[in-house]
Amino acid sequence: MNAQAHLLVATLRAVVAGLPGDTAASIHTSPRWTLVWITATSDEAVSSLGAALGLGAPEIRGAAGRWWFRATAERNQGALRVEVTGPHHTGVSPR
Repeated sequence: MNAQAHLLVATLRAVVAGLPGDTAASIHTSPRWTLVWITATSDEAVSSLGAALGLGAPEIRGAAGRWWFRATAERNQGALRVEVTGPHHTGVSPR
């Protein structure tokens, strides 16, 4: 690993460490779009991270008998998307 790669990783780790209630973050990118996906430790952390990053209000998403909170925002007609996802729960969602 060269110095540039090390700096990139160190910078990303510092940013992620400074976010309230995150457990993991990943960046997926192509020449046309970028997705920053952050996994939160709790439903409350989805709200905190969403507010800290200026995302929309958390919404409930679900599939296959599971549900979770998610806060998202997009820019540049979807070319940049940031998504915070909370832990998955089973059973009936609160809404």
